[in-house]
Amino acid sequence: MEGTRSAYPHSNPHSNETKQGLMFPPETRRCTRLIGRSQTVREELMVDQRLTEVLNYFLCKTTKNWYSQKQHTYTTYPILSISLSMDVRAGAAGQRLHRDDKNYHVDHRDQTASGYARESDVEMAVLFPGVQTTKENGATLVIPGSHLWGDDRAPTYEECTYATMMPGEALVFLGSTYHAGGTNATTDQNRPMHGLFFVRGVTRTEENQYYTYPPEEVAKWSKEAKVRAGFGLSNPNIGFVDLMSPMDWADGKKLEDFDCMDNDAMDCQLESKGVYEF
Repeated sequence: MEGTRSAYPHSNPHSNETKQGLMFPPETRRCTRLIGRSQTVREELMVDQRLTEVLNYFLCKTTKNWYSQKQHTYTTYPILSISLSMDVRAGAAGQRLHRDDKNYHVDHRDQTASGYARESDVEMAVLFPGVQTTKENGATLVIPGSHLWGDDRAPTYEECTYATMMPGEALVFLGSTYHAGGTNATTDQNRPMHGLFFVRGVTRTEENQYYTYPPEEVAKWSKEAKVRAGFGLSNPNIGFVDLMSPMDWADGKKLEDFDCMDNDAMDCQLESKGVYEF
């Protein structure tokens, strides 16, 4: 993957705010909207032909359906779910082991005996480093083969390997793979990492509500109507804007207004608004 160095100046997280979080430690800075900030990421990395072939192999899904007596074939293609940069600074604690597809409530059946079943995944991640990643500065921990595990098996750090990389390389893994950001045990090294996360194309609404209704119109709706129309969050953290609930974002709030910068905190924002109570 060429051009990773040129992406960093456009996306370098600059906030000095430190907040407590479990998914992201307080020493980590995050910067969303990466494809809008970096033409290199948008026009070169995201649409790279080699990446496209990998995404299509794992995330495309083809089905056949009947309209009366005529059968039709349809294929859905991957789309971008999120693009962001993370700057993991010296002293940052490691993440908990997790699967990214938890957001989509995927049920995982055990495939360790049968082998991998194509079309069983709905998400794929691509991480590319801004600097050399090492065990010392917190290279990503990955459990090889964990994409085959069922939901009953818990991950352990003893099963992990370190995805050490040089700028220009990339780590590509399925949403069902257990992984975690490593601990940056250095005292003087930042570990900037850029991420593109893709999902199967059907993980969106049939009508694009976000273009159909302008923000100033949505602002007049009731809380219940906003949530039902998709302007809230799906637990644990799908549908955010700049890592916040869309309703908080539309109200002009800032991420620093909240006590925790963990993505899990978005669920707390939901509970505080009582959006599940109608």
